[in-house]
Amino acid sequence: MFAQYFGQYLLNQGLLSASELKQAISIQKLTRVKLGVLAINYGYMSAAQVETVHQIQMKLDKKFGEIATELSFLSEEIVSSLLDSQQNAHLALGQVLIDQGIMTYEGFADALEQYKKAYSLTDDQFDSIIKGSMETLLETVLLKGGLYKDPAISDYIGLFAKNLIRFIDSDIRLELSEPGDSMALDWVTEQHILTPNRDISRFTAIGGSESSILLFASKYAQETVDEPGDMMEACIGEFLNLHNGIYLVNLSNQNVELDLEPQIVIRGAAFLPASPVKVRVQVIAPDWSVTLIIGDLSELL
Repeated sequence: MFAQYFGQYLLNQGLLSASELKQAISIQKLTRVKLGVLAINYGYMSAAQVETVHQIQMKLDKKFGEIATELSFLSEEIVSSLLDSQQNAHLALGQVLIDQGIMTYEGFADALEQYKKAYSLTDDQFDSIIKGSMETLLETVLLKGGLYKDPAISDYIGLFAKNLIRFIDSDIRLELSEPGDSMALDWVTEQHILTPNRDISRFTAIGGSESSILLFASKYAQETVDEPGDMMEACIGEFLNLHNGIYLVNLSNQNVELDLEPQIVIRGAAFLPASPVKVRVQVIAPDWSVTLIIGDLSELL
């Protein structure tokens, strides 16, 4: 995910154009292969074993390598080797820009240093981010104004980002929006999280334009969903339910028990949050964008 933030920074600084960034990220993405594909390629795992790990990831907030070692599909040494062969996305992006003559090596190095200064990143924080720490990225780049100090919010958004990368698309970045900003949403999937005695309920929702929701559904289904209907509604509803289910499992492991109401998909105009909006997060990909909208989940804990 850091590559998308760094690419946007380069764009904002006028170091490349929007079309150059889109092309470079598209090329860079081809160089970053998922661990499951690498494991099959090197003969370490079968396709069935990879699918087993993916199915477990739909229930637990664990990395591919962590699950694979727990199941004895891979050793820790092999996981480390596979991770080493999986290029850092921001370096792959830089190499593409350099190969295309858009930046020089010196320019790329200077841009990285300026990025670190812009966000007051220490060397340890920067190293943590490029190694994939969602928590450090949230704290230092995304969640402003102390939101990262609210565990209910930071944990929910951090897990949401991980699940987007696992099940939808890694070519994304997240940006905060003001809770009171107007929302142009054609479709919304909504689900409430509530205490076991049902005395407190807080909403979670994903919404967007019809074209974006169709692309989102297509990526989740791994097949084309080209018109609104049962397939589209099932995909966006199931993703929110999957994410919230994993979130509740994480809380249960911390001895916090909550329940879920069934998710519903509605027209955007009919979306009327039952409680105040705590935070809105824009999920931005090259060809689609959706909005995560959540109430004050801390009131459930």
